[in-house]
Amino acid sequence: MEAYKIEHLNKSYADKVIFDDLNLSISEGERIGLVGINGTGKSSLLKVIAGIDDDYQAEISHPNNYRIRYSSQKQVFNESITVFEAVLATNTPTLQVIREYEQAVQHYSETQSDDDFKAMMRAQEQMDAYEAWDYSAEIKTILSKLGITETSKQVKDLSGGQQKRVGLAKTLIEQPDLLLLDEPTNHLDFESINWLINYVKQYPHTVLFVTHDRYFLNEVSTRIIELDRGKLQGYPGNYEDYIAMRAENEMQEQKQQEKQKSLYKQELAWMRAGVRARTTKQQARKDRFKELEQDVKNHHQKEKASLNLASSRLGKQVIELEDVTKAINGKTLFAHFTQIVQNGQQIGIVGPNGAGKTTLLNILCGEDTDYTGTVKIGQTVKIAYFKQTEERVDRDIRMIDYLREESEVAKEQDGTSVSVTQLLERFLFPSNTHGKKLYKLSGGEQKRLYLLKLLVHQPNVLLLDEPTNDLDTETLTILEDYIANFGGSVITVSHDRYFLNKVAQEYWYVHDGQIERILGTFEDYEQYKKQQDKLAAEASKQGQASASATSTQSQPRQRKTLSYKEKREYEMLLERIDETEERLAEIEEEMVEASADYEKVKALNEEQAALNETYEADLERWGELEEKQQG
Repeated sequence: MEAYKIEHLNKSYADKVIFDDLNLSISEGERIGLVGINGTGKSSLLKVIAGIDDDYQAEISHPNNYRIRYSSQKQVFNESITVFEAVLATNTPTLQVIREYEQAVQHYSETQSDDDFKAMMRAQEQMDAYEAWDYSAEIKTILSKLGITETSKQVKDLSGGQQKRVGLAKTLIEQPDLLLLDEPTNHLDFESINWLINYVKQYPHTVLFVTHDRYFLNEVSTRIIELDRGKLQGYPGNYEDYIAMRAENEMQEQKQQEKQKSLYKQELAWMRAGVRARTTKQQARKDRFKELEQDVKNHHQKEKASLNLASSRLGKQVIELEDVTKAINGKTLFAHFTQIVQNGQQIGIVGPNGAGKTTLLNILCGEDTDYTGTVKIGQTVKIAYFKQTEERVDRDIRMIDYLREESEVAKEQDGTSVSVTQLLERFLFPSNTHGKKLYKLSGGEQKRLYLLKLLVHQPNVLLLDEPTNDLDTETLTILEDYIANFGGSVITVSHDRYFLNKVAQEYWYVHDGQIERILGTFEDYEQYKKQQDKLAAEASKQGQASASATSTQSQPRQRKTLSYKEKREYEMLLERIDETEERLAEIEEEMVEASADYEKVKALNEEQAALNETYEADLERWGELEEKQQG
């Protein structure tokens, strides 16, 4: 059943067409993912549907009393109110009853007076009358699952990410007929994202959302709509279905364009041959040529970003951390962390919000020096650090000049030079936009440009802090391909499991004042975390049952068997030792064959030395685990 319809939507901003006779029909119960390159107008479309933006022309229809609510990327609250007051701000009768009951309970807990007790009892009767208990319980579940625990705190004391979560909770609590979500997974940890996925899948009404989280898109969507050049193209199914169908459509479109170009060439030859008489037939053909010429000019080859920039040579020493401890306001984020980052390692940093993941990146790049322990950076290391925070830059500067401040040219992986103009075009910035000032770009476009600027100088170590928050799916796919062919080391903080599975080969799990190293895939990390959570829950139960047991458990004790994490490490070490031995044998043979080629022998010698170092470290660690397993 059709629930919402918008027809002939037109909107322009300055010289840019945002929507060009756009049409959208939404049926009851759909879960629609809205995708498109940053800057195409996805958030603008949500604002039009939400009724926040009225600067457009369109015909809109929906049932009477149809409730639409929008959770935006940037929340605006009355900062003097509490979190509790913010999430229950909507004046529906049931929410008002719940709000009054919670306030009555709070007042009585503070005063313990007879008057406040009577007020609480009256509020309780209203809760019974409105059958609001289940709804109240669901509200508390939503707040808890989104990590909102301090409901008496004032909104002004929250971080931007916390305010975003409060806004999301408020929108979910209102349970509108059409729920609009703009990047709902930003600032959520893995557990909250998984909960939100299940919540949206079971939502009783209609959901339209924008997200760069492809796992969320794939799990939740029943339809994908792509916004491109002011119009929408629909694809039934989830993200996987969308990718397959879009590829097929592009192939068909390319074939059609080739046919049209061939016909155009024939018509062009006829026109150049001249026309002897202006007969009606010939004039009609000339008119047809003009139409064909315009069609060919308007052909839009699907824009595809490419990122083939070179990286600088990276030596054996990258980053070495020894006994690093970091505390903020008396709280220890992590202690006695010792680790060596080697050339080619791809590391995902994971853990709950506030655990210290971004702080760790700041330490690795040298921006945070307020810690104990030592961090050694290799002499050949060139770090590019993609931050969450907005870069401080002259917003009146033009896009082309912003890049030229860094360099006029860049090197590609094959050694060829490429100009700044070419770089911009290859990274989804058409030539007619290069003169745009930065303040005219969308937030996502600014982040894409920022990424390009970082990579121009051929870094060999990438530090990425939540890149999926601001980069569109097209750009993320290109970044993943770039990382796959990257010649250096990559360390990424992310809550996007789809992205992490592509770019990380091991994980640093930051939690409870420590950092644990977990080898393998995201699923290996997830399984390990579940196991640790289970052990912690069992230990907690035992502690509650016996104070003496708690005291005993608090003492460090040696495990007689390997943990899941150690077993996984043991197996991977065996595989890597075998692979290293095979490669060392191959190098010996290649050195004999290339004895007359000085450059090749030199390169093989360097590889051999690096492998021997890794081999000895792996053997030593394997021996430790073997001894523990035996004893």
